[in-house]
Amino acid sequence: MTLDNFDEPPGSAAPIRPAPDPLADEPTVLLQGALAEAWPEASVAGGLRDRLARRAAHSAQRMGAMVNVRRQERVLLAQSAQCTVQRIYRRDDATELRPGEPWQVRTIELAPQAAWRLPEGEPGLGRDWLLVRGRAQLQTEGEAGVVLQPLDYHVQGLPASRKAAEVQAGDEGAVLLLRERVLGAGEHSAEPRSTTSRETPDAWEDYAPLVKRRVLWRQGPMAAMLWLASPGATVPQHRHGHDEECLMLRGDLFQDDYLLREGDYQLAPCGSAHESVNTDTGALIYAHGDLEMQITGD
Repeated sequence: MTLDNFDEPPGSAAPIRPAPDPLADEPTVLLQGALAEAWPEASVAGGLRDRLARRAAHSAQRMGAMVNVRRQERVLLAQSAQCTVQRIYRRDDATELRPGEPWQVRTIELAPQAAWRLPEGEPGLGRDWLLVRGRAQLQTEGEAGVVLQPLDYHVQGLPASRKAAEVQAGDEGAVLLLRERVLGAGEHSAEPRSTTSRETPDAWEDYAPLVKRRVLWRQGPMAAMLWLASPGATVPQHRHGHDEECLMLRGDLFQDDYLLREGDYQLAPCGSAHESVNTDTGALIYAHGDLEMQITGD
């Protein structure tokens, strides 16, 4: 199952389009022909090779601090005709997590009417569910079932996160993201604190030129969000006060010199920074990190 048939979110200002062929545009063709031969080559201080080497070294150093997981690099945990479970990220020791860092992130892909059962959870861990595609019902032991539509986000606190649960897909199948995290100070309670953020057109807000945002969940300075970027959108240099996760749901996005495509994941640790973020095609992104972007550039 893929996300190829994913509908545009109701808050979409411009369609997400396929990535262009970098060699098919008219200026490139001209520059490869007679115009390129006639144009005098400008001298470059230090030489082009040296500039490229410095740029590559700078980019490699910056990206070395990030955790990048391509869609094809996910760890396969279970697979059958009815269900595929993959792990995107896991930290072995949940007691050493950085601020905002998840303990484990998985995806569950279900065939129509298929089900997947989740055993009892670890103490102190919460579960967050994002329905990426299709329809599904989440049934937790001792609680009423929750029906999830595309882009609905369900956050389970205590005691729901400790109980066994089952997800059953609807007639179209389902793709879900399951993020497990250490519960915050305000969530250690005997009372259920589960909440659901529903996808509606008025849930989206204009955040910046060509960028819309939908806040799914927040706790203090941290939040889970959906970002919708129109083609040509850019984000200036910024740093991360908490770990920032990005899962590409649709489109392409450059995080500095690293291209994230549909299904790719990046975790930027607390204290790291991005010099630039931009998209030529438009992008729909699930992110978990700072509620407000910490801009550092001019």
